[in-house]
Amino acid sequence: MHKIQMSILLAFLCFLLVTLSQSAAVSEASRISRHKRQSADVRLAEYLAWIALNGRRPNDCQEVACGVVDVAASGKKKRDFQPVNVSDEERYTLLRYLIQKAAQENNSL
Repeated sequence: MHKIQMSILLAFLCFLLVTLSQSAAVSEASRISRHKRQSADVRLAEYLAWIALNGRRPNDCQEVACGVVDVAASGKKKRDFQPVNVSDEERYTLLRYLIQKAAQENNSL
C-alpha cells in the first residue's frame, strides 16, 4: 500500500511540474508574440509613411518619413483608446435609467 501511495504522490508531483512549466512557457511565448506584433506595427507604420511620401525620400535624410510623417503616432491610431467625455448630468441620467430598468426586471420576476 505504501508503494501505491508513493506512486500516486510522484505522479501528482510530475503532473504539477508539467502544468507549471507549461504555463510558464505560454507566458514567454505570449511576451515574444507581443514584441513581434509591436515590431510589425512599427514596420507597417514606416511603410505607410513611405507610401505617404509617394515612395520618395528627401536626399539628405536616411530615415523613412524623415520627420514629414510621425511614424510613432501613425502606428498608435488603432491601439489608442480615447474615453468619451460624459458630463455629470449624462452620467446621472444613465445611472437613473439603469436603476429603473433593473427595478422593472426585478419586479417582473
